[in-house]
Amino acid sequence: MRWSLPSVDMAGMWTPSASAGREITADFDAAVVPASLTGNAPVLTLFGRGEQNRLTIAVSDALNPLTLAAKLREEDVRVYGTARIMAERHDPVATYSVDLRFDRRPLPFYDSLRDVGQWWSRQKGYQPTLIPADAREPLDSSWYSYHQDVPDTLMKAEADAARDLGFKVLIVDDGWQTNDGNRGYAYAGDWKPVRLRNMRGFTDYLHGRGMKGMLWFSVPLVGDRSEAYARFKGKFLRHWAEQSTNVLDPRYPEVRAYLVETFRRAVAEWGWDGLKLDFIDMLKSDDATVLTAADGRDYASVYDAVDRLMTDIMHTLRSARRDVLIEFRQPYTGPLIRKYGNMLRASDAPNTSILNRQRIVDLRLLAGSTPVHADPIVWNADDPVEQAAVQLWDTMFGVPQVSMRLAEVDEDHAMMLKNYLDYWRANRGVLMDGRFAPEGIRGNYDLIRATGPTKQIVGLYAPRLVDVDSTMPIVEIVNATASPRVLVNIVGPTASYRMIKTNAVGQSLPPQTIRLGAGPHMLDVPVLGRVSLTRH
Repeated sequence: MRWSLPSVDMAGMWTPSASAGREITADFDAAVVPASLTGNAPVLTLFGRGEQNRLTIAVSDALNPLTLAAKLREEDVRVYGTARIMAERHDPVATYSVDLRFDRRPLPFYDSLRDVGQWWSRQKGYQPTLIPADAREPLDSSWYSYHQDVPDTLMKAEADAARDLGFKVLIVDDGWQTNDGNRGYAYAGDWKPVRLRNMRGFTDYLHGRGMKGMLWFSVPLVGDRSEAYARFKGKFLRHWAEQSTNVLDPRYPEVRAYLVETFRRAVAEWGWDGLKLDFIDMLKSDDATVLTAADGRDYASVYDAVDRLMTDIMHTLRSARRDVLIEFRQPYTGPLIRKYGNMLRASDAPNTSILNRQRIVDLRLLAGSTPVHADPIVWNADDPVEQAAVQLWDTMFGVPQVSMRLAEVDEDHAMMLKNYLDYWRANRGVLMDGRFAPEGIRGNYDLIRATGPTKQIVGLYAPRLVDVDSTMPIVEIVNATASPRVLVNIVGPTASYRMIKTNAVGQSLPPQTIRLGAGPHMLDVPVLGRVSLTRH
């Protein structure tokens, strides 16, 4: 399908993949927005200078590969768009239907995208899975802090330190299944406990301390040096030479059965409360893929087979543990993935909290009620407390994940972390369930609001004017900038406030009463601290 419209107040283009930039490219540029079950979501938004929607186009089919594009033609200064449906070679089908949604309402861009997410969730077969309470709990991850060095003794000590700081969930990442420490996947695919030897003993240890545990798997990978390689040779989609590994083809029923049983054992027999299922984005076809149901394959489409695989996995896991936790990460976070996963995570952004913030927001714009998690937060032990706190406050509109060796964190950093977690938990209802309104799309969302019935929380990430509705009972502004001052603009009648300022480690200054009339006011606010304005 092709369409066009005049480029009137069109400042940029939002897509689920921020790596594509926010620009409307020229019509001679070959770039398109690809989407499928295992990568991205079929939607794009053209927005104006005021970040209002100019056109949002979305496609109902989030399973099959397709591409979207919107490009500027110089000759007539119009934007020309295409939606290429069923974008791969395919056997003839008897029937096929698809809906394309065009939205030109002059809404804030985030409202038009929210409506797209709700539209998808109402489609038959796209209804999101139920969310266990623990999917909204801050969690501790082993990855950045331990990488593949995850023996029982270290992980038990980490679990103790995490519990003392208030964490309730621990993810044991890559390394439990191999003694290879090269961070590659040459030995992936056997899924036998090696470094973390006593699985049931370890999960019993966690449960005895009131914690839940999640275990990492690289779902489709079978390494060149694994025992499973010989078993599945000839049943791979491709070879990943740089990592000395292979990508399983889910169209073979024996491949799906092996993976389902592997994950069932981890939950039902080893006692894990959830799984981090990685590398789903590798499950995709390419020009070399033979798209037929033949030679032992019972599906022609890779994506139909992935849908069957994930459906079987979730049915089996829920039979073993109804509230099982399942994490997926960008870019495989489209609307169909919400059927299988109850935790969506920003993709890798170690010690890069601005990027982490951007990826959290991009996910939240379409995720609806499915919790969006930060990529695990890590900082250098020599960072000043305020600088380390940036990593946390930058990501406060997602569920916190932290990847530090918590037993080794010094007292000041531990106090800062505990202050953050206490604040986040106390305000989780507003941060995660309030009306979500990110601003500054070109500035990696440098101002974000979440508004509940009686409270609004503002994350300020760059020096700019913060509008404050004087009729809101409580407004709290987190000053995640390098400046000790915040410029607020009172919108509405003059109001008196009880003002409390808190620094990065949670220490509060004595309350003050302040009267603010309509217009701008400069407030002194500690760097990486916050100010709370409670209306009298």
